[in-house]
Amino acid sequence: MKKNLEEILADYYNCFYYDENRMQAALNGDVIEISNIGTDFARSQMFAEAIECWEYIVESGMPTTPETYNNLGVSYFYGNGIEVNYEKAVHYYQKAAAAGHPFGKYNYAVALEQGKGIKSDLNRAIKLYKQAAKSGVNQAIDALIRLGLYDELYLSFYPRNLNDKSFSGDVF
Repeated sequence: MKKNLEEILADYYNCFYYDENRMQAALNGDVIEISNIGTDFARSQMFAEAIECWEYIVESGMPTTPETYNNLGVSYFYGNGIEVNYEKAVHYYQKAAAAGHPFGKYNYAVALEQGKGIKSDLNRAIKLYKQAAKSGVNQAIDALIRLGLYDELYLSFYPRNLNDKSFSGDVF
């Protein structure tokens, strides 16, 4: 039996990132805030609850943000709160990438390079890595360097996102 929105959001009160204004907006049907609550759940390691939020948006026919598609793709690709399903991950990555989401492009490229959930296609992966790199996705720049297609010391046309804290623990 599918849960309604109130049931899905009930655990948000226990979330470390709980925000009363966000909760009220979500209960009033604000799609972005429902998606943001999913992100709050994920940041709190409450992955099953995060997926419920994002899948609620998709399954209810609400306008879905590229971030929601990308987050679902990541969840299915890595098994965060749900069984790994590369085909579903690719489906959501494709939707995020088609909507121009930089990390959707990067994640779709990873799946294409690795041949997970889709037939391996390095040329398409490289094209997507380049698009993501132009948007400042540091991981895409690193992928191009790893593939021998970019030398940051001599070719500096992909901008690094200096505000990216995703690897700050490894740097300092």
